[in-house]
Amino acid sequence: MNMTSTIKSAIQHHPRQFGLMRYVYPVVSRRSGGVSIGINLTPDGTCQFSCVYCQVLAEAGRSYKQFNETIDLQRLDDELRQVVTVVLNGSLFADGSLFAGIDRGIRLNDFAFSGDGEPTMSPMFTAAVERAAAVRTELCSDDVRLVLITNATRLCNADVVVGLERLTKSNGEIWAKLDAGTEHHYKYVSRSHVPFATIIKNITETAKHFPLVIQTCLFATNNESPDKKEIEAYIKQIKGIVANGGKILRLQLYTVARKTPEPQVTPLDNEVLDKIAEQVRNETGIKTEAFYSR
Repeated sequence: MNMTSTIKSAIQHHPRQFGLMRYVYPVVSRRSGGVSIGINLTPDGTCQFSCVYCQVLAEAGRSYKQFNETIDLQRLDDELRQVVTVVLNGSLFADGSLFAGIDRGIRLNDFAFSGDGEPTMSPMFTAAVERAAAVRTELCSDDVRLVLITNATRLCNADVVVGLERLTKSNGEIWAKLDAGTEHHYKYVSRSHVPFATIIKNITETAKHFPLVIQTCLFATNNESPDKKEIEAYIKQIKGIVANGGKILRLQLYTVARKTPEPQVTPLDNEVLDKIAEQVRNETGIKTEAFYSR
């Protein structure tokens, strides 16, 4: 993706609100490599994590909470159709919009279950996947994916597995978060009560059945780069997932691009991120991509 100043601006703003819509929003995504249509099943912020780098926490000035909102599937369906239409006909990029100035030919790459919290926390996750899959099949080309961006806390829950099966059958990918190699760093980053061992187990077991992508956010803390021992422990975890039968499609190492709730958390320099990516790539043998903040 050609990183013009307009595209960089769209990436840095990354709004999850589009007009009067509740569930659906378009973004220009670094990791998607084009336009991604976000699906927000947790607009009130349901999540088991309260990450030190989370943009939502920075904007809202609050901690996440748990809830069981009922998703209006018909509204979700209608919103998806509206957003797909404005992306494909180019009107999303009209003058006066956040996306003005971006090439109208930029690819629509995916529908991404992401939003303000953890998508799999929604009791209607599978039903929403089925709706999104139907709209994708009807309106989009076959190479448009469904993507689940997940913190991996519920990947092995029976109700979620059904949704994963439907998602992967519709040209879908699971992008599972793994931000640490050690329990200590995991607790610092996620500020969650979910054990680190549960995250590793869920990723490993899921990757045995559904080859997945692992996403890792790396950042500086008080201008200090990640500890070398932490990177080594992270690499060991990746190797362990593979050794236990997990299939990893690629690793996406990225750094913060937007405001964080903790001022000491800042983006890594490009050179530092590249060096870590090279080490991970060389030691794991897995395709490893680096995504910069600027």
